[in-house]
Amino acid sequence: MVVGQGTGVREVITPLSHPEPFLSRNMKKFDVLTHLRSSRSGHVSGAALAAAMGVSRTAVWKHIKTLEREGYAIEAVPSKGYRLTASPDVIVAGEVMQGLGTRTIGKEVLHFAEVASTNTVAMDLAQKGAVDGTVVIAETQTGGKGRLGRSWSSPAGNLYVSVILRPSVPISKAPLITLVGAVAVASGLRRQCGVPAGIKWPNDILLSGKKVSGLLTEMSAEPDRIRHIVLGIGVNVNMDGRALPPDIRRMATTLAAATGKPMDRTALLRTLLVELDLWYHRFLTGDTEVVAAWKELNVTLGHRVAVDGGSVKLEGLARGVDAEGRLILKLDDGTLRQVAAGDVTIMKGKT
Repeated sequence: MVVGQGTGVREVITPLSHPEPFLSRNMKKFDVLTHLRSSRSGHVSGAALAAAMGVSRTAVWKHIKTLEREGYAIEAVPSKGYRLTASPDVIVAGEVMQGLGTRTIGKEVLHFAEVASTNTVAMDLAQKGAVDGTVVIAETQTGGKGRLGRSWSSPAGNLYVSVILRPSVPISKAPLITLVGAVAVASGLRRQCGVPAGIKWPNDILLSGKKVSGLLTEMSAEPDRIRHIVLGIGVNVNMDGRALPPDIRRMATTLAAATGKPMDRTALLRTLLVELDLWYHRFLTGDTEVVAAWKELNVTLGHRVAVDGGSVKLEGLARGVDAEGRLILKLDDGTLRQVAAGDVTIMKGKT
């Protein structure tokens, strides 16, 4: 899981060095998947598929065989047609993009089996000119990034996603991208999984007090403008909790554990991208709605918290966030402090 860097966006420039992605060049096979999944009867005849797609029945058969080689289980019944019975637990870029309907996020999607860090790959691609909304996905990470330069365990079965953003906003607004991402993820988890996801400042998504997701924002900028921002999102989905180090295991949970069943990672990712696209465009037209939604979904405000900023440690009542996404803390002497980044512990039973 990726843990965020805080509301302060860290500037990073990295060299281009990553493996080749799995690119989905044959989109017709995903048309087949769409029709199979939307069939009310469960079966779709080869003739119906051919007519809907404008191809021959032989071409349909070839697409079916390609999907089977990629791990999809497709039943063929005489006089009834084809029926999808199982899908592999692997993210496929073409399937993510198919009919996504977003304005910006997900127009380009790259999928990797393994990378050091999706954020590193995305920063590399952004410097090479990747378009606004480009998405980088990996099945596992060998060097997942955490807050304050920490590493983060990234076992298989989760979502590791980074999105390249090129917002035309003042640099002072860049830290709000973390809030945009948090609102999108929390809203997406509630919508797709039916779980009461909440946001803990600055960049954690919690379920029943345990972390299920985190965000990491990195930026390249000039003195007067943003070149690009990379928003990294990690979500614990179907992983085996035993794959995490013991100290992390106590603080984390997964969507599968919370719901009692494995999650469809592709469907979840599509929902998260749709939510991110929605909130990103709302942010571009003004941040008031984003901040209001963040406050509604947060689990930090109104509680007494301890903030560890490394050299500075504070304790007080979390009162709100300011226009730049900084936590407003009311100390015991009544003074207000704005905190840009730090580890926050919610002190249970204290307000």
